[in-house]
Amino acid sequence: MSETPLLTSIDEMLETAQLQLADIRFDHMSIDLVENAPQAGGDLEGSESTPIEINCMLGTRHEGKRFGTRFEFQFKATQWQAVIAVITYYEGCQEFALAPEVPADFASRVALMAAFPYVREALSDLTTRVTGTAVLLPLIRPGQITFAPNM
Repeated sequence: MSETPLLTSIDEMLETAQLQLADIRFDHMSIDLVENAPQAGGDLEGSESTPIEINCMLGTRHEGKRFGTRFEFQFKATQWQAVIAVITYYEGCQEFALAPEVPADFASRVALMAAFPYVREALSDLTTRVTGTAVLLPLIRPGQITFAPNM
């Protein structure tokens, strides 16, 4: 029986294990209006003028040939707050082991890029339905948002 390879980089995850995106799904979506928030005039929070605080947390899971990430975005604006959690699942052609720093690096440079368009669309949809105006997140570049390894 062959030994399970230890993957030490994103390239090895994509080339050696041949990881492919198998699924993306939402784990949680919610938006709440903030009580006693100052009311905007006739124009509820416009997407370009709305200051938004954004926090993102990462969770990863690896079993055999599968690797998954869970990104939980927490958004806070003056009149509302929202949570959107999205999960990406990747599957490889063989079982593999991962060096401690690789899951966070893969999440930062690969998985987040797959998940982010879904988060942008979900936030736009939620804010449109609740406030009447879509809030659009800016586009991001690979590696612009990074996560620290769990060691």
